[in-house]
Amino acid sequence: MPTKAAGGLAEMDRLQQLVETLRVLARTNEPNRVVLIEKAINEYLNDKAGIVRLSLERLCNAIEREEAEKRPIEDWSIAKDYARSWLRRLA
Repeated sequence: MPTKAAGGLAEMDRLQQLVETLRVLARTNEPNRVVLIEKAINEYLNDKAGIVRLSLERLCNAIEREEAEKRPIEDWSIAKDYARSWLRRLA
């Protein structure tokens, strides 16, 4: 049986995988980028229906950390705005 700590690690691994996906999308000019970003975030949140708010807060924090890196070729605005819109819906 997984421990609570192991579950936390699994959640952080899932979050890290999502952030890596978003990082790739932040660097592209893919015409369907908005749809791909929203789909990736939705899949992450759908797996955590019971703790969506906590998952969103973690995601927003991760996006802020990525944005703070100020990598010139990355645009995090779509992911940031979409995650924040989810938080507003839950408020």
